[in-house]
Amino acid sequence: MTPGTLVLLGFPPPRTPYDELRAAGHDPLAADPADAPETGPRYVAGAALRIGAAAPRTPLVLVAYGAAGPALPALGGAQRAAHRLVGAYVFVDAELPVPAGDWPDAPCGYLATSPGDPRLDAARLRAWRTSASAAAGSGGLASALLELIDDL
Repeated sequence: MTPGTLVLLGFPPPRTPYDELRAAGHDPLAADPADAPETGPRYVAGAALRIGAAAPRTPLVLVAYGAAGPALPALGGAQRAAHRLVGAYVFVDAELPVPAGDWPDAPCGYLATSPGDPRLDAARLRAWRTSASAAAGSGGLASALLELIDDL
C-alpha cells in the first residue's frame, strides 16, 4: 500500500526512524501525547488531537511501538470518526490489542526486530503480514518497516 502519512506512536528516541523515513520520501508524524500509552483513553485522545492538528494526508498508516500497540484500535476509530481513512496498522515490537467489534478494519502487519518474539506468532495466528528482521534492530528499522507496509 502507498501511505499518505506514517503516524508513529510510542517509539523511544533511540529507535525513532524519522530521519530514515524522510530520506526515503515519507513524511512521518510523531503523534505521541504527553500521557503514557498505559493511560488508555487519555493517550488516544491526545494522539488524535495531534493527528488532527497536523492535517495529515490519507490514507494513514498507524505505526505503534511497544506499549502503544493496544491503543491502535481506539485511535483508528477516532480517525474514522474524523473522516480520515486508515489504510493499515503496523505493530513494531508492540503489545497486541484484543480484536473486538469491527476491528481490524484495515490490513495489519507485525515487525519483530529480535528473534523469538512470541507476539510475532500471535500476529501470524491472526493472519497478519509479519516480518522478522534482525537488521531492523541495528539501524535498518525504516527499510524493514517500509517493506512491510508495501506488502500490506
